[in-house]
Amino acid sequence: HNGYTHQDPGFLNHLASKKSDIVNIYLPCDTNTLLQTFNKTLNTKDQINVMVTSKHPRLQWLTKEEAKMHVKKGIDIWPWASTTENDPEIVLVSAGCEPTIEALASIDIIKKYIPDIKLRYINVLDLMKLKNKNQMSDEQFDELFTTDRPIIFNFHGYKDLIYSLMYNRHNKNLKVNGYEEEGSITTPFDMRVKNKIDRFHLVIDIVNNLRNSEKYQNVIDDMNEMLKKHHDYIREMGIDLEEVDNWNWN
Repeated sequence: HNGYTHQDPGFLNHLASKKSDIVNIYLPCDTNTLLQTFNKTLNTKDQINVMVTSKHPRLQWLTKEEAKMHVKKGIDIWPWASTTENDPEIVLVSAGCEPTIEALASIDIIKKYIPDIKLRYINVLDLMKLKNKNQMSDEQFDELFTTDRPIIFNFHGYKDLIYSLMYNRHNKNLKVNGYEEEGSITTPFDMRVKNKIDRFHLVIDIVNNLRNSEKYQNVIDDMNEMLKKHHDYIREMGIDLEEVDNWNWN
């Protein structure tokens, strides 16, 4: 069948355990990517195609042509969101709408504190390509993710799914932020904070994975202060911080 809607994050783990030439799991990051992904699934046969998307209006990252190319590749570096083309000191990855918003927001923040940081950003649309070496060889994987640099993967499903998909690749220096079964009736951004896939926790992770992380304790202090500000604000006002709700890529 083409298309499936399901709320349980564990359902993705179940599907990902199947053969990667039968099951496709797509996490479009914006409307253009969703449209191109849907078009691709309508032209497949004898495959299970799963799309995990947002129900709400979201920021648009890619043009129609860029989205078409991204769907074709499944996984790719976004040069405009990265701070270096070669030899990154850290690799930030996201899959899905909300994780991508937070990953890009964290890059926006970290560049203001550490302008010379060498960060590579990768967006994952086709989750099963992480597993399928016929679709992405070890050489291709290493070219994107490197063989030893720290990888921070932002994901809204269970963390063990990403670890299981990437366990047989060369780079074991992987930290996944994902669903921790936290949060119920709260604000949208607080759901991300409770599961540590928000921009502030990501900036802390980035700093902690830098070789000279001790130089940037002030960044961590500021991020913890923002988390406290967020905590207090939503309890007083019942809505998310204005700088979160109205954030746009700079």
